[in-house]
Amino acid sequence: MPSFSRHAAPVMVRDGMGVVRLERVHLGGGDDGRRREAFVQELVHFNPDVIPMSDIEPAFTPLISICRELPTSAGYLDNLWMSPEGSIVLGECKLMRNPQARREVVAQALDYARAIHRWHYSQLEDAVRRATQLDTSLWDRVRDQSDLEEAQFIDAVERRLRFGRFMILIIGDGIQEGVEELTDFLQLHAGLHTSVALVDLSIWKDSNGRLLVVPRIPAKTAIIERGVVTVEDGAIVNVKPPASLSPASPAGPRQITASEPEFFDQIEQRVPGISGPLREFVTKVSKVGIEPEYRKSLVLRFHASPDIRSSAGYVDANGGLHLSDAWGAAEKLGRRQVIEDYLATTAALIGGRVQTYEKTWPRVVGPDGRTPQFTTVIGRLDEWVNAISNLVSGLRSDV
Repeated sequence: MPSFSRHAAPVMVRDGMGVVRLERVHLGGGDDGRRREAFVQELVHFNPDVIPMSDIEPAFTPLISICRELPTSAGYLDNLWMSPEGSIVLGECKLMRNPQARREVVAQALDYARAIHRWHYSQLEDAVRRATQLDTSLWDRVRDQSDLEEAQFIDAVERRLRFGRFMILIIGDGIQEGVEELTDFLQLHAGLHTSVALVDLSIWKDSNGRLLVVPRIPAKTAIIERGVVTVEDGAIVNVKPPASLSPASPAGPRQITASEPEFFDQIEQRVPGISGPLREFVTKVSKVGIEPEYRKSLVLRFHASPDIRSSAGYVDANGGLHLSDAWGAAEKLGRRQVIEDYLATTAALIGGRVQTYEKTWPRVVGPDGRTPQFTTVIGRLDEWVNAISNLVSGLRSDV
């Protein structure tokens, strides 16, 4: 491990019954800085959990380390991670002491993304083999954590490469607040559906050489969704942005998180044909007070009161419906009848029932007693939206 310069005041933390003094370690510049960048690169490769991906873009979790120093036509990418669903995350570990350095690093990372965007799955796999000097497939690296079949995984990666759908992480030490608007860089790379996040790693060291790494996210961008022209098999396809999903600003491009297209891609992979009706449902339900939140699932979020954040349920990545989330909020507000009516109504829509339990909240189950699927309610979306509207207004009454 490289040596570090110490400039910050120490931090005292409790270790068992004693107090341990921690010194801030700053990564330097010059040749020594390059060695220290390599240290960060190694740190995040062998410890991907140090990156707060759940706070950056939840749909890209968990991160699985694939390789370091991935060879591309634009140079060597520091880090490559993937998710079990085929999501692609690119990482650059750099020491950035000024805005100009940050601009250069982001521009370089986007050049890597553009180079990889031209590849097929087999080319990505070959590049990983050159980087690792190991004759193992990409599938071998993720299969233990994936619920996809190998062919599905390959198809998922191919789609992300084709559309340039990546997440870029710029990882450094000492990144300050007031970072410039990174979205400007994305507009220079037409055809990429890429989001960028800066990750600052605050590193502290005790007298025994043990490290405490504290991650922070100074900035991240949204994807600006607009009309894009793509070419598939020699045919031009015009893809229009679903601006209707943003009722507040129906005209013009729409800002979305990177987790949104990732979620729809993942659920479509598992349940072909579901993404269209689900997007239609999101459009409808957004007009009755729901703020869709895209994580590993689609959460139907709303505020039951100024200080109580709840949801009308969520749709998981396999298309399952989970509808009991508002039970706790209803009990806090003294409006249990509202949630009981909602569960009874949704159960009737799918021909299921409300299953009660002694120690946990009731839940809606299908006719077979299992988690109901979104596909069972596709023909009755308006009725479900109406039930959600009643739930939201019922819990918000007198607020």
